[in-house]
Amino acid sequence: MIYLIIVSILWSFSFGIIKYGLSGVDSSYISFIRSLIALLFFSSISIYNIKKFTLDLKLILIGALQFGLMYIFYIQSYAYLPAYLIATFTITTPIFIGLASKYIAHQSISKNGIYAISLVIIGSFLMRINFVNPLDYWIGFLLIQCANLFFASGQILFKEWKIKNDGTDILHNFSQMFLGATLVTSLFYLFSSTGGNQLSSENLLALIFLGLISTGLGFLFWNLGSLKVTNDKLAVMNNLIIPIAILNSYFIFGEQIDSLTFVPGMICFYFALKAL
Repeated sequence: MIYLIIVSILWSFSFGIIKYGLSGVDSSYISFIRSLIALLFFSSISIYNIKKFTLDLKLILIGALQFGLMYIFYIQSYAYLPAYLIATFTITTPIFIGLASKYIAHQSISKNGIYAISLVIIGSFLMRINFVNPLDYWIGFLLIQCANLFFASGQILFKEWKIKNDGTDILHNFSQMFLGATLVTSLFYLFSSTGGNQLSSENLLALIFLGLISTGLGFLFWNLGSLKVTNDKLAVMNNLIIPIAILNSYFIFGEQIDSLTFVPGMICFYFALKAL
């Protein structure tokens, strides 16, 4: 579970970096470039020890789903919502993990798991802040729900893939997941781009961090961590990022939080983790 905790802390910075470090940059371009950077990095690892590489169409498809399609909807939401609210709207990911477990892995969530998932959803809901523009609110909400669905399904599909391919070396084959992601995001960029992107040095640093660290190493260790926990724990850990991201948005990026709702939300998270 330590992998999932570390990655949650790492990813919590991404919300503010995208919102403030890449403000004005085409969202489809961000999705494409961060996938491409991760692909180039992991391709070099695959080439370095090509004997451990095995072409696998399923991995490519899982990557297209978990990373590619998720990114498209996730990045689009930044046009409508502040960073803290995007983090908060990942609240439903545990529900999608539960549904994917049932219909993809044919595993039911335990009673303790349902109890813990309910607590993190309540806790995440309490942490939200009232939003002014209802149209932007609902558009952003729906975009994030699509992202949550694809990310959750990809996690369970990856776990199922690993069960059937236990002898396959993940590190040297992980590039295939980013190949799938890059194919999807490149098509989206090609058909939806609003024009050229003039990047500042700040934009470039943000893209390199997101592509190499958040996307590349982040997804590798998240998927490795998912293999070491039950689907119950995985569902709950998907929401650990919410309180961390909200705190980052407050302390680093200057967004406001309501302590009267944030503290009870944190208490719910504590009891959810204790239940597991």
